[in-house]
Amino acid sequence: MENRDSVDQKRKTVRQHMTDHESLLRQQGTVVESWRWHKGRRLGPYYRLTYRLEGRQRSVYLGSDPQFAQEVREALQELQSSLRQQRRFQQQRKALRRELARRRAVWNHELLGIGLYLKGSEIRGWRVRPQSAGSSPHHATCQETFQEEIE
Repeated sequence: MENRDSVDQKRKTVRQHMTDHESLLRQQGTVVESWRWHKGRRLGPYYRLTYRLEGRQRSVYLGSDPQFAQEVREALQELQSSLRQQRRFQQQRKALRRELARRRAVWNHELLGIGLYLKGSEIRGWRVRPQSAGSSPHHATCQETFQEEIE
């Protein structure tokens, strides 16, 4: 069991450290649980706040109190929530762009089947299309609609 006065002092020190390194801890950092072996006995868990500074791993000892470690975890999650949300948004955006590219490729393949093709966001090849490809009633309707939109 730890000395209560020492633990309270440690809490103040850790909170001050988190305040001093707030901009760094917004980007990174985690609470790590570890154990020690002494004379064949496993001791712990002991908790540390770890992060990287100037290319080296740094850690701050939090003690063996799981409640305090959880408080620090929650404070870190709050600090890092905007970064995590931004990363989720970037992942979703990337996935949507991949899906859009895949669907555009499928669409282009379908257009090639009727003598048209995509160039950017335009459908091209209307003038040089073979006449047999334009004989379907669906094509005539699409072309009329397209011509009306242009005018």
